[in-house]
Order: sequence, then structure tokens, then C-alpha cells
Amino acid sequence: MEALRVPIWLRQHWFYALLPLWAAATINFHLVHPWQQQPRLGEAVVLFDLCLFVPALYVLCYRKQRVPRVVALRVVALVCAGIWIAGRMVPDGAETLLRDWGWLRGIGIAVLAMAEVAAVVVMFRIVFSKTPDAKALIDSGIPPLIARMMLAEARFWRWLFSRLRP
Repeated sequence: MEALRVPIWLRQHWFYALLPLWAAATINFHLVHPWQQQPRLGEAVVLFDLCLFVPALYVLCYRKQRVPRVVALRVVALVCAGIWIAGRMVPDGAETLLRDWGWLRGIGIAVLAMAEVAAVVVMFRIVFSKTPDAKALIDSGIPPLIARMMLAEARFWRWLFSRLRP
């Protein structure tokens, strides 16, 4: 029965199935590219691959399956990760675009941090409300098992604090 699910999973999540191949191709490019003769071309190829091509394929894979806001946040995360990985792959002498545009990663990380803070606030509002609802947590993107565990933990803390009050 499990073997029947693999083709369905691959059809829905082909981005993650192909990600190791893209990583291997990028590592291979890093190893075989003549960095001394063509440093700018190598840097441009690595940045294009990691910051444009891979995020575009993610959008192509999940544009219909996920909420656009979630896809956009994950694309920002992929671009930030791409800039970081490119900074590790491109030799220091070949970095020109990374030196000039690397600050964009900081802005992307700030956007992601603000989104995380907002998600945590929403989560705490649901979990510690008078009538916590697992369905609301699940609708916000938390897996059902984790949502139930969060509500159980919130009940525990409520019980503990009620016992500690005089």
C-alpha cells in the first residue's frame, strides 16, 4: 500500500525530489568552473541558479497547492538561503555581485523574522484563549498532532498556574 503512495507524493512534491539533483549540479559547477578565467560568469550562474531558478521552480511546483502568502514567504527564505550558499560557493576573489547585493539577504531575513513573530502571536492567541480550538491551529498550518500537543501543553500550564496561585 505504501508503494502506491510514492508516485502520488512525487507528483505533488517533485521540487523536493529534484532538489538533491540541483544541489549536486551546483556543487559540480563549483568544482569544474574555471574561477580564475571567468569569475563574474561563475558568480552570475551560481546566483541565477540558487536565487532565481530554484525559487521559481518552487513556485511552479506549489502555486496551486499552497496559499500564495506561504509560497511567497518560502520563496523569500529560498532566496536568502541561495545568497548564503552562493557566498560559500563563490571564491572570495570572484565575489562582486555578492559584495554589492548581499545586504538584500538581511532584509529578507528581517521579513521572515517579522512573519515568524506574527505567526507566534497568532498561535499563542489561539492556544491560550478561553476556548482553544485545535481546528484553528490546523487551519493556520500546524500539523494536527502538533496542534493537539500544543493544546495539551497549554492545559498543563493553566493547571499548574492555577495550583500555584494563592
